[in-house]
Amino acid sequence: MSGHDHDHGTDPSDESSADRRNFMRGCGAAAAMAVAGLGVDSVAATEADLDALLDDLPDNWDRWGEDDELGALNLLGSEEAFAGMKAAMQRGPTGIERFTLQTPMTGEAIDALVGEGDAPTTDTGDPMFPGRTPARRDNAADARTAEPYPGGMQFSDDRFVTEFFLHGTTHMDALGHGWYGDEVYNGRDESVTAASKEFDHAVPGCVDGEAGEVNETHGHSAIDISPLADAGVAGRGVLLDVGRARGDDCDRLPLGAEVTLEDLRATAKAQGVELRERDIILLRTGSIERVTDPDTEWDPLNEPGLVFSEDLIRWVHDMEIPMIGADNVAVEKVTQSVGDHTFVLPLHGALLRDLGVSLNEILWLEELATQCADDGIYDFLLTSAPLHVERATGGPVNPVVLKATKPKKKRS
Repeated sequence: MSGHDHDHGTDPSDESSADRRNFMRGCGAAAAMAVAGLGVDSVAATEADLDALLDDLPDNWDRWGEDDELGALNLLGSEEAFAGMKAAMQRGPTGIERFTLQTPMTGEAIDALVGEGDAPTTDTGDPMFPGRTPARRDNAADARTAEPYPGGMQFSDDRFVTEFFLHGTTHMDALGHGWYGDEVYNGRDESVTAASKEFDHAVPGCVDGEAGEVNETHGHSAIDISPLADAGVAGRGVLLDVGRARGDDCDRLPLGAEVTLEDLRATAKAQGVELRERDIILLRTGSIERVTDPDTEWDPLNEPGLVFSEDLIRWVHDMEIPMIGADNVAVEKVTQSVGDHTFVLPLHGALLRDLGVSLNEILWLEELATQCADDGIYDFLLTSAPLHVERATGGPVNPVVLKATKPKKKRS
Protein backbone atom coordinates (compact mmCIF):
# COMPACT_ATOMS: atom_id res chain seq x y z
CA MET A 1 0.00 0.00 0.00
CA SER A 2 1.12 3.54 -0.56
CA GLY A 3 -0.28 5.99 1.94
CA HIS A 4 -3.17 5.57 4.35
CA ASP A 5 -6.21 4.11 2.64
CA HIS A 6 -8.37 4.73 5.68
CA ASP A 7 -9.79 7.78 7.40
CA HIS A 8 -7.58 7.86 10.48
CA GLY A 9 -8.22 11.46 11.36
CA THR A 10 -10.17 13.41 13.93
CA ASP A 11 -10.90 17.10 13.93
CA PRO A 12 -8.48 19.09 16.11
CA SER A 13 -11.32 20.14 18.39
CA ASP A 14 -11.13 20.85 22.10
CA GLU A 15 -12.68 17.44 22.78
CA SER A 16 -10.10 15.53 20.74
CA SER A 17 -7.31 17.54 22.37
CA ALA A 18 -8.64 16.53 25.77
CA ASP A 19 -8.74 12.91 24.69
CA ARG A 20 -5.16 13.14 23.49
CA ARG A 21 -4.05 14.66 26.78
CA ASN A 22 -5.77 11.89 28.73
CA PHE A 23 -4.10 9.28 26.55
CA MET A 24 -0.69 10.83 27.12
CA ARG A 25 -1.24 10.89 30.86
CA GLY A 26 -1.97 7.18 30.73
CA CYS A 27 1.35 6.54 29.04
CA GLY A 28 3.34 8.50 31.59
CA ALA A 29 3.80 11.19 28.97
CA ALA A 30 3.18 14.02 31.42
CA ALA A 31 6.40 13.02 33.16
CA ALA A 32 8.13 12.77 29.80
CA MET A 33 7.12 16.30 28.94
CA ALA A 34 8.33 17.56 32.31
CA VAL A 35 11.78 16.21 31.47
CA ALA A 36 11.65 18.13 28.21
CA GLY A 37 10.62 21.30 30.08
CA LEU A 38 7.05 21.09 28.80
CA GLY A 39 3.72 20.60 30.49
CA VAL A 40 0.83 18.65 28.95
CA ASP A 41 -0.96 21.85 27.99
CA SER A 42 2.11 23.43 26.41
CA VAL A 43 2.75 20.35 24.30
CA ALA A 44 -0.88 20.35 23.15
CA ALA A 45 -0.41 24.00 22.24
CA THR A 46 2.30 23.11 19.73
CA GLU A 47 -0.50 21.62 17.59
CA ALA A 48 1.57 18.49 17.05
CA ASP A 49 -0.70 16.14 15.12
CA LEU A 50 0.20 12.52 14.39
CA ASP A 51 -2.59 12.28 11.83
CA ALA A 52 -0.95 15.01 9.81
CA LEU A 53 2.56 13.65 10.38
CA LEU A 54 1.71 10.09 9.28
CA ASP A 55 -1.01 10.80 6.72
CA ASP A 56 1.01 9.95 3.58
CA LEU A 57 2.86 6.99 5.06
CA PRO A 58 2.00 3.31 4.51
CA ASP A 59 -0.11 1.15 6.79
CA ASN A 60 -1.00 -2.54 6.96
CA TRP A 61 -4.69 -2.19 7.77
CA ASP A 62 -6.75 -4.93 6.07
CA ARG A 63 -3.59 -6.49 4.61
CA TRP A 64 -4.31 -9.75 6.42
CA GLY A 65 -8.06 -9.28 6.63
CA GLU A 66 -10.39 -6.97 8.52
CA ASP A 67 -10.34 -9.24 11.61
CA ASP A 68 -6.54 -9.49 11.86
CA GLU A 69 -5.03 -8.91 15.31
CA LEU A 70 -1.55 -10.33 14.68
CA GLY A 71 -0.13 -7.59 12.49
CA ALA A 72 3.35 -7.93 11.01
CA LEU A 73 3.98 -11.19 12.88
CA ASN A 74 1.92 -12.67 10.03
CA LEU A 75 5.14 -12.27 8.04
CA LEU A 76 6.96 -14.89 10.16
CA GLY A 77 6.46 -18.38 8.79
CA SER A 78 8.46 -21.51 8.07
CA GLU A 79 10.96 -19.82 5.75
CA GLU A 80 11.69 -17.09 8.27
CA ALA A 81 12.19 -19.64 11.05
CA PHE A 82 14.50 -21.59 8.76
CA ALA A 83 16.55 -18.45 8.05
CA GLY A 84 17.03 -18.03 11.79
CA MET A 85 18.02 -21.66 12.19
CA LYS A 86 20.55 -21.36 9.36
CA ALA A 87 22.07 -18.34 11.09
CA ALA A 88 22.33 -20.27 14.36
CA MET A 89 23.99 -23.28 12.71
CA GLN A 90 26.53 -21.49 10.50
CA ARG A 91 29.47 -22.55 12.72
CA GLY A 92 28.42 -26.18 13.11
CA PRO A 93 27.10 -28.34 15.95
CA THR A 94 29.70 -27.22 18.52
CA GLY A 95 29.43 -23.52 17.75
CA ILE A 96 26.04 -22.53 19.15
CA GLU A 97 25.52 -20.38 22.24
CA ARG A 98 22.25 -19.64 24.01
CA PHE A 99 21.22 -16.28 25.45
CA THR A 100 18.12 -15.09 27.26
CA LEU A 101 17.19 -11.43 27.05
CA GLN A 102 14.92 -10.65 30.01
CA THR A 103 16.04 -8.18 32.62
CA PRO A 104 15.87 -9.58 36.19
CA MET A 105 12.88 -8.64 38.31
CA THR A 106 14.59 -7.65 41.54
CA GLY A 107 11.89 -5.64 43.28
CA GLU A 108 14.49 -2.95 44.03
CA ALA A 109 13.12 0.58 43.67
CA ILE A 110 14.78 3.41 41.79
CA ASP A 111 14.16 6.60 43.75
CA ALA A 112 13.10 8.72 40.79
CA LEU A 113 10.51 6.14 39.78
CA VAL A 114 8.77 6.02 43.16
CA GLY A 115 8.62 9.75 43.81
CA GLU A 116 11.70 9.99 46.04
CA GLY A 117 13.97 11.98 43.75
CA ASP A 118 14.57 13.45 40.33
CA ALA A 119 16.15 11.97 37.23
CA PRO A 120 18.92 11.51 36.22
CA THR A 121 19.67 9.03 38.96
CA THR A 122 22.47 6.62 39.84
CA ASP A 123 20.17 4.30 41.81
CA THR A 124 19.97 0.73 40.56
CA GLY A 125 16.91 -1.47 40.39
CA ASP A 126 14.20 -2.65 38.09
CA PRO A 127 14.22 -0.57 34.86
CA MET A 128 10.59 0.49 34.78
CA PHE A 129 8.81 3.37 33.17
CA PRO A 130 7.79 6.22 35.52
CA GLY A 131 4.46 5.59 37.14
CA ARG A 132 5.13 1.87 37.46
CA THR A 133 6.34 0.63 40.83
CA PRO A 134 8.62 -2.37 41.34
CA ALA A 135 7.05 -5.81 41.42
CA ARG A 136 7.88 -7.59 44.68
CA ARG A 137 7.17 -11.17 45.52
CA ASP A 138 7.09 -12.93 48.87
CA ASN A 139 6.99 -16.52 49.97
CA ALA A 140 3.63 -18.06 50.66
CA ALA A 141 5.31 -21.26 51.86
CA ASP A 142 8.89 -22.24 52.65
CA ALA A 143 11.03 -24.04 55.24
CA ARG A 144 9.46 -21.94 58.01
CA THR A 145 5.96 -23.21 57.38
CA ALA A 146 5.99 -26.18 55.02
CA GLU A 147 4.64 -29.49 56.32
CA PRO A 148 5.92 -32.70 54.74
CA TYR A 149 3.58 -34.55 52.43
CA PRO A 150 3.34 -38.34 52.72
CA GLY A 151 6.79 -39.62 51.81
CA GLY A 152 8.53 -36.47 53.06
CA MET A 153 8.34 -33.98 50.15
CA GLN A 154 8.09 -30.32 51.10
CA PHE A 155 7.61 -27.29 48.85
CA SER A 156 8.12 -23.57 48.68
CA ASP A 157 5.61 -21.30 46.98
CA ASP A 158 5.38 -17.58 46.31
CA ARG A 159 3.17 -14.78 45.08
CA PHE A 160 3.42 -11.12 44.13
CA VAL A 161 2.50 -8.88 47.04
CA THR A 162 2.72 -5.55 45.21
CA GLU A 163 1.18 -4.40 41.95
CA PHE A 164 2.73 -6.18 38.99
CA PHE A 165 2.77 -4.03 35.86
CA LEU A 166 2.97 -6.15 32.71
CA HIS A 167 5.01 -3.40 31.01
CA GLY A 168 7.38 -3.11 33.98
CA THR A 169 9.89 -5.71 32.84
CA THR A 170 11.03 -7.04 29.46
CA HIS A 171 7.81 -7.24 27.46
CA MET A 172 6.02 -7.12 24.14
CA ASP A 173 3.36 -4.51 23.47
CA ALA A 174 -0.09 -5.53 22.32
CA LEU A 175 -0.84 -3.87 18.99
CA GLY A 176 -3.68 -2.00 20.67
CA HIS A 177 -1.40 -0.65 23.42
CA GLY A 178 -0.89 2.68 21.66
CA TRP A 179 -2.99 4.66 19.21
CA TYR A 180 -3.89 8.15 18.02
CA GLY A 181 -7.20 9.51 16.80
CA ASP A 182 -10.01 7.17 17.83
CA GLU A 183 -8.88 3.92 16.21
CA VAL A 184 -6.36 1.25 17.16
CA TYR A 185 -4.58 -1.14 14.79
CA ASN A 186 -6.61 -2.35 11.80
CA GLY A 187 -9.37 0.18 12.27
CA ARG A 188 -10.95 -1.03 15.51
CA ASP A 189 -12.57 1.67 17.60
CA GLU A 190 -10.53 2.78 20.59
CA SER A 191 -13.32 1.56 22.87
CA VAL A 192 -11.99 -2.00 22.47
CA THR A 193 -9.21 -1.01 24.90
CA ALA A 194 -11.71 -0.32 27.70
CA ALA A 195 -14.08 -3.28 27.75
CA SER A 196 -15.39 -4.29 31.18
CA LYS A 197 -15.63 -7.86 32.39
CA GLU A 198 -17.52 -9.05 35.43
CA PHE A 199 -16.50 -12.19 37.28
CA ASP A 200 -18.77 -14.61 39.09
CA HIS A 201 -16.53 -14.68 42.14
CA ALA A 202 -14.81 -11.72 43.78
CA VAL A 203 -11.25 -12.20 45.01
CA PRO A 204 -9.03 -10.01 47.22
CA GLY A 205 -6.97 -7.55 45.24
CA CYS A 206 -6.28 -3.92 44.44
CA VAL A 207 -9.07 -1.54 43.44
CA ASP A 208 -8.02 2.00 42.47
CA GLY A 209 -4.81 1.56 44.43
CA GLU A 210 -6.54 0.29 47.56
CA ALA A 211 -7.08 -3.20 48.95
CA GLY A 212 -10.51 -4.52 48.10
CA GLU A 213 -12.58 -7.21 46.43
CA VAL A 214 -12.13 -7.51 42.66
CA ASN A 215 -15.15 -8.65 40.70
CA GLU A 216 -14.84 -6.42 37.63
CA THR A 217 -11.89 -5.37 35.47
CA HIS A 218 -11.35 -3.46 32.24
CA GLY A 219 -9.25 -4.72 29.38
CA HIS A 220 -9.04 -5.17 25.63
CA SER A 221 -11.89 -6.92 23.88
CA ALA A 222 -9.68 -7.04 20.77
CA ILE A 223 -6.10 -6.26 19.68
CA ASP A 224 -4.74 -7.48 23.03
CA ILE A 225 -1.60 -9.53 23.69
CA SER A 226 -3.34 -12.89 23.26
CA PRO A 227 -2.86 -13.27 19.47
CA LEU A 228 0.86 -12.51 19.81
CA ALA A 229 1.16 -14.98 22.69
CA ASP A 230 -0.59 -17.70 20.68
CA ALA A 231 1.56 -17.12 17.59
CA GLY A 232 4.96 -16.66 19.19
CA VAL A 233 8.02 -15.33 17.37
CA ALA A 234 10.68 -17.29 15.49
CA GLY A 235 12.94 -15.81 12.85
CA ARG A 236 16.31 -14.40 11.89
CA GLY A 237 17.29 -11.76 14.40
CA VAL A 238 19.96 -9.14 13.79
CA LEU A 239 21.63 -7.12 16.53
CA LEU A 240 22.45 -3.54 15.57
CA ASP A 241 24.85 -2.41 18.29
CA VAL A 242 24.67 1.34 17.84
CA GLY A 243 25.98 1.73 21.38
CA ARG A 244 29.34 0.28 20.33
CA ALA A 245 29.34 1.94 16.93
CA ARG A 246 28.64 5.46 18.22
CA GLY A 247 28.95 5.23 21.99
CA ASP A 248 31.36 6.31 24.69
CA ASP A 249 34.11 4.34 26.43
CA CYS A 250 31.43 2.13 28.00
CA ASP A 251 29.93 1.39 24.58
CA ARG A 252 26.77 3.32 25.45
CA LEU A 253 25.03 6.18 23.72
CA PRO A 254 24.78 9.30 25.90
CA LEU A 255 21.54 10.53 27.41
CA GLY A 256 19.38 12.20 24.80
CA ALA A 257 21.07 10.59 21.79
CA GLU A 258 18.92 9.98 18.72
CA VAL A 259 19.18 6.85 16.58
CA THR A 260 18.21 7.31 12.94
CA LEU A 261 17.69 5.01 9.97
CA GLU A 262 21.12 6.12 8.77
CA ASP A 263 22.59 4.92 12.07
CA LEU A 264 20.96 1.51 11.62
CA ARG A 265 22.35 1.15 8.12
CA ALA A 266 25.81 2.42 9.08
CA THR A 267 25.97 0.06 12.05
CA ALA A 268 24.97 -2.93 9.92
CA LYS A 269 27.67 -2.00 7.40
CA ALA A 270 30.32 -1.59 10.11
CA GLN A 271 29.36 -4.95 11.63
CA GLY A 272 29.44 -6.66 8.25
CA VAL A 273 25.90 -8.03 8.64
CA GLU A 274 23.32 -8.02 5.88
CA LEU A 275 19.85 -6.74 6.68
CA ARG A 276 17.24 -8.85 4.90
CA GLU A 277 13.50 -8.67 4.44
CA ARG A 278 11.51 -9.96 7.43
CA ASP A 279 14.47 -9.76 9.82
CA ILE A 280 13.76 -9.09 13.49
CA ILE A 281 15.76 -6.01 14.49
CA LEU A 282 17.31 -5.71 17.97
CA LEU A 283 18.71 -2.27 18.77
CA ARG A 284 21.35 -1.91 21.47
CA THR A 285 21.99 1.55 22.92
CA GLY A 286 23.43 0.60 26.33
CA SER A 287 20.46 2.08 28.20
CA ILE A 288 19.44 -0.85 30.38
CA GLU A 289 23.06 -1.57 31.24
CA ARG A 290 23.21 2.00 32.49
CA VAL A 291 20.46 1.35 35.02
CA THR A 292 22.51 -1.39 36.68
CA ASP A 293 25.61 0.82 36.92
CA PRO A 294 25.65 2.81 40.21
CA ASP A 295 28.32 5.13 38.82
CA THR A 296 26.29 6.28 35.81
CA GLU A 297 23.33 8.64 35.57
CA TRP A 298 20.17 7.04 34.25
CA ASP A 299 17.10 8.87 33.02
CA PRO A 300 14.37 6.69 31.49
CA LEU A 301 12.61 9.56 29.74
CA ASN A 302 15.78 10.91 28.16
CA GLU A 303 17.40 7.64 27.19
CA PRO A 304 18.67 7.29 23.63
CA GLY A 305 16.34 5.62 21.18
CA LEU A 306 15.05 5.37 17.65
CA VAL A 307 13.59 8.58 16.21
CA PHE A 308 10.93 9.19 13.61
CA SER A 309 11.53 9.88 9.94
CA GLU A 310 9.38 9.18 6.91
CA ASP A 311 12.26 7.19 5.41
CA LEU A 312 12.41 4.98 8.51
CA ILE A 313 8.70 4.14 8.33
CA ARG A 314 8.86 3.38 4.61
CA TRP A 315 11.98 1.25 5.15
CA VAL A 316 10.30 -0.81 7.90
CA HIS A 317 7.29 -1.29 5.62
CA ASP A 318 9.29 -2.16 2.49
CA MET A 319 11.59 -4.52 4.40
CA GLU A 320 8.54 -6.13 6.03
CA ILE A 321 10.12 -5.95 9.48
CA PRO A 322 7.86 -7.94 11.84
CA MET A 323 9.30 -6.83 15.18
CA ILE A 324 11.76 -4.32 16.60
CA GLY A 325 13.25 -4.72 20.07
CA ALA A 326 15.58 -2.52 22.08
CA ASP A 327 17.34 -2.15 25.42
CA ASN A 328 15.44 0.95 26.50
CA VAL A 329 11.98 1.65 27.88
CA ALA A 330 10.19 2.38 24.60
CA VAL A 331 12.39 1.33 21.60
CA GLU A 332 12.09 4.96 20.50
CA LYS A 333 13.18 8.15 22.23
CA VAL A 334 10.27 9.20 24.43
CA THR A 335 10.07 12.87 23.39
CA GLN A 336 11.06 13.84 19.87
CA SER A 337 11.14 17.03 17.84
CA VAL A 338 9.86 16.72 14.30
CA GLY A 339 10.01 20.02 12.49
CA ASP A 340 8.62 22.68 14.82
CA HIS A 341 6.59 20.25 16.93
CA THR A 342 7.24 18.02 19.91
CA PHE A 343 5.81 14.51 19.85
CA VAL A 344 5.60 11.85 22.53
CA LEU A 345 6.26 8.30 21.24
CA PRO A 346 5.33 8.96 17.59
CA LEU A 347 6.81 5.65 16.43
CA HIS A 348 4.29 3.80 18.58
CA GLY A 349 1.66 5.37 16.38
CA ALA A 350 3.45 4.63 13.11
CA LEU A 351 4.65 1.12 14.00
CA LEU A 352 2.12 -0.40 16.41
CA ARG A 353 -1.03 1.34 15.27
CA ASP A 354 -0.44 1.74 11.51
CA LEU A 355 1.96 -1.03 10.47
CA GLY A 356 1.17 -3.59 13.19
CA VAL A 357 4.89 -4.02 13.92
CA SER A 358 5.48 -5.62 17.31
CA LEU A 359 7.67 -3.80 19.82
CA ASN A 360 9.81 -5.61 22.40
CA GLU A 361 11.07 -3.28 25.13
CA ILE A 362 13.57 -3.36 28.03
CA LEU A 363 15.75 -6.12 26.56
CA TRP A 364 18.96 -7.21 28.27
CA LEU A 365 21.52 -7.38 25.45
CA GLU A 366 24.89 -7.10 27.20
CA GLU A 367 26.14 -10.70 26.96
CA LEU A 368 24.74 -11.18 23.46
CA ALA A 369 26.38 -7.96 22.29
CA THR A 370 29.71 -8.87 23.87
CA GLN A 371 29.85 -12.16 22.01
CA CYS A 372 28.74 -10.56 18.74
CA ALA A 373 31.58 -8.06 19.06
CA ASP A 374 34.02 -10.86 19.85
CA ASP A 375 33.20 -13.22 16.99
CA GLY A 376 31.75 -10.80 14.44
CA ILE A 377 28.49 -12.74 14.05
CA TYR A 378 25.44 -10.51 14.50
CA ASP A 379 22.61 -12.70 13.17
CA PHE A 380 20.92 -15.55 15.01
CA LEU A 381 17.70 -17.42 15.67
CA LEU A 382 15.40 -15.43 17.94
CA THR A 383 12.40 -17.09 19.56
CA SER A 384 9.97 -15.66 22.07
CA ALA A 385 6.36 -15.49 23.17
CA PRO A 386 4.78 -13.11 25.67
CA LEU A 387 2.79 -14.47 28.57
CA HIS A 388 -0.78 -15.15 27.51
CA VAL A 389 -2.72 -12.81 29.76
CA GLU A 390 -6.28 -12.48 28.55
CA ARG A 391 -7.26 -8.95 27.43
CA ALA A 392 -3.86 -7.53 28.42
CA THR A 393 -2.12 -4.49 26.90
CA GLY A 394 1.22 -6.31 26.87
CA GLY A 395 3.00 -9.35 28.19
CA PRO A 396 6.31 -10.07 29.94
CA VAL A 397 8.65 -12.10 27.77
CA ASN A 398 12.05 -13.79 28.07
CA PRO A 399 13.33 -14.09 24.50
CA VAL A 400 15.77 -16.88 23.69
CA VAL A 401 18.59 -16.43 21.17
CA LEU A 402 20.53 -19.29 19.60
CA LYS A 403 23.66 -17.82 18.04
CA ALA A 404 26.58 -19.21 16.09
CA THR A 405 30.03 -18.57 17.52
CA LYS A 406 33.52 -20.04 17.59
CA PRO A 407 33.27 -23.86 17.65
CA LYS A 408 34.17 -25.62 20.87
CA LYS A 409 35.95 -28.93 21.25
CA LYS A 410 33.64 -31.92 20.92
CA ARG A 411 32.84 -33.86 24.07
CA SER A 412 34.99 -36.97 24.44
